[in-house]
Amino acid sequence: MEKHILSKSTFLRGLQCAKSLYLYKNFIQLRDAPSAEQQSIFNRGSNVGVFAQQLFPGGTDATPARRSDNPAAVERTHELISSGAEVIYEAAFQFEQVLAILDILVKKEGSWYAYEVKSSTKISQTYLLDASLQYWVITNSGLPLEDISLITINNQYVRKGDVDPHGLFTFRSVKKEALSNQAMISEKIAQSKLVAADPKMPEMRIGEHCFSPYNCDFMSTCWKNVPPNSVFEITGISKADQFALYDAGFKTIPEIPEENLLGKNANIHINAVKTGEPLIDKEALKLFLGKISYPVYFMDFETFMPAIPVYNGTKPYQHLPFQFSLHYKTHEREEAKHIEFLAEQGFDPRKTFIESLLKHTEGQGTILVFDALMERNVLNGLKKDFPEFSEAIDNRLSRIVDLMQPFQEKSFYHPAMKNSFSIKNLLPAIVPELSYASLKISSGSIAMIAFEKLQRETDMFKILEVREQLLEYCKMDTLAMVKVFEVLEASKGE
Repeated sequence: MEKHILSKSTFLRGLQCAKSLYLYKNFIQLRDAPSAEQQSIFNRGSNVGVFAQQLFPGGTDATPARRSDNPAAVERTHELISSGAEVIYEAAFQFEQVLAILDILVKKEGSWYAYEVKSSTKISQTYLLDASLQYWVITNSGLPLEDISLITINNQYVRKGDVDPHGLFTFRSVKKEALSNQAMISEKIAQSKLVAADPKMPEMRIGEHCFSPYNCDFMSTCWKNVPPNSVFEITGISKADQFALYDAGFKTIPEIPEENLLGKNANIHINAVKTGEPLIDKEALKLFLGKISYPVYFMDFETFMPAIPVYNGTKPYQHLPFQFSLHYKTHEREEAKHIEFLAEQGFDPRKTFIESLLKHTEGQGTILVFDALMERNVLNGLKKDFPEFSEAIDNRLSRIVDLMQPFQEKSFYHPAMKNSFSIKNLLPAIVPELSYASLKISSGSIAMIAFEKLQRETDMFKILEVREQLLEYCKMDTLAMVKVFEVLEASKGE
């Protein structure tokens, strides 16, 4: 069997950008390494796919001993079909050097049905193109399909006892869309094969396609000539406007003329970069700080969101709080004290989480959070899950003030913040003595991944190590808030 030229993923890559496809086929060593967050998404998809096999139990896996041995997978699939197998997992097909590996192939009443599993709750255009390519390969390789369907997560499913795969997943036939796409699929396959075989790399300018439908993993190659302080760092404008500036010859922020049509927020950032000085609106800061009363609690949550619910009474992708950090000060000149909570792995953390949080935030005073949406959503969710705490939770919600507000509204704006209001961008700009750089866990996404992995970890030393890293990270989040708040207090003037 000839080696395949295209697979499902490379075909979709070619639809997004011909240059990306060329680089992948010819210079894969230039590819950016996936982040921990991206790798987690890949792993989640694999885990959901394996769990979905329970929808059609008793099947045979066509995966070869060496996973990269695709010809063996195709041959094994052919053998299973010929021998009368009725449920095949990871069925592999190849036609005209295009490879497609299907999650589940099922024979019912003499007809074949194809199922592709997605860990998402919605069907995107990319998923429809994915299924269309699979339909093209499978049917042209000689196996007629009665139907092809996408299996997605039902986000309304609530776990009660063992997870019910038939409740967790939803089915949607996409044969109609696949059939309507067949001519286009044939055309794009031909084009992509030419790109992959061409000795010359396609001429492709950077553009919005670098981010749609996915962030390209050759950004470090294609964007290497984009200078620091580029127009892509401007806040308050769309990517289309950023590229319009770039393509018009305004590569960096200092090159943008004083007279422009970019709006107030964008020009605040532009002027801050040009002067190199932070913009501080003392009157606006005074108004913000006037909403805050001591004692002040600096609060941060960490949550995880398993696709397959791990606890009774929870839904797919529900934010499950497992950790909080609190720094608190009873008056302005006091050194902040610290309290922390980290749930035990393997148990539903919600009730112990809220009981501990309520205990340590009793009384009066402002609760400061940075970007309040997540904390508010978590508390409102806990109020529904544990109505006995509703009154106390409402009290905490009424005391929350969002520390992001003065930065979002540009009452305080530092050019080093660039196009982000995250506390990790603020910190090096206004509190350079603090840094996340040395932390093993350095983001909420990585913390989420780490705690979810702990649910299956059995090595006690590894458990203790990860727990210590989680505590260190969450503590840094609230300590950073303390220091940022102190900068605001010092900046308001008299």
